Amino acid sequence: MRHSQHTDSEILHLLYEAEMGVSIAEICSTAHISLRTFYRWRKRYGSLTPAALLHMKDLELENQRLKALVSRLSERRSDVITPASPTPQRAEKGSGEQRLPHMHGTSLGRFASVRGMR
Repeated sequence: MRHSQHTDSEILHLLYEAEMGVSIAEICSTAHISLRTFYRWRKRYGSLTPAALLHMKDLELENQRLKALVSRLSERRSDVITPASPTPQRAEKGSGEQRLPHMHGTSLGRFASVRGMR
């Protein structure tokens, strides 16, 4: 994703100017942004104070770090716990068909994970 040419403090200042009565069209033309960008900023930042913005940024960084940890742990877990695939039993001599092992109550097939079998 492309990064903004404006810092968070500049964005807060532009939003503050709009609250003080400066026309939004004037703010957008002087900051070289579109109306859509301004309204997107206003929706995202709302009436945040600089301290609240710093806290929000810290939380976003912590959230990214935790997501990375969870994904690494789930990868490790999937590497450690690999289910053994059922292998069909060998066909008896003289029989023209293969026999699958008898599975009591289990679902086999593509959609086994949807039915709760993993």
